[in-house]
Formats: sequence, C-alpha cells, structure tokens
Amino acid sequence: MADQREVRILMDAAQQTQIKEVVGLFRFYGAIGYLSTWNMSYGFVQITQDDTTDMVALYKDTADGPTKYVIGAVWHGDRYGFHS
Repeated sequence: MADQREVRILMDAAQQTQIKEVVGLFRFYGAIGYLSTWNMSYGFVQITQDDTTDMVALYKDTADGPTKYVIGAVWHGDRYGFHS
C-alpha cells in the first residue's frame, strides 16, 4: 500500500456541472470518492471526464510513471457502474 495518494481531478467547473446536472451531487461525489480511494496500492490517480456523464481514472505509482490500471465510472441511467 502506498504511504500517500495524490489525486488529480482534471475537470473544470463546466465539466463537473454538466455531469452533476444529469447524475446529481450524491452520485457524482460518490463516484469521485470511489475512484479516489480504490486500491490504495497506487500512489497516484488522475480522474477525467469521458463523456457527458462518464469518468475515467488512471492509476499509477507516481504522477510521471506509466499507467498501471484504468477504471471507468459508467452512468447506467440511475447509478454508476465501475468497469476496468
């Protein structure tokens, strides 16, 4: 397990608002929380928007290192599903 994790959310206010208007605040922040804390063995995660409602998280040992794992938060109309 990494001693610490750096989390970068690379979405501007407009992108976040676009997602929140469809999925709601609770579901948006729930997905961010899940992606931010999934598998703490990686020291870095970068979260970006990948569609109107979907998000992608890239997990790495360090910010400059290679991507080790990818998870998408996919909106299913009433909830997020998380897929690698």
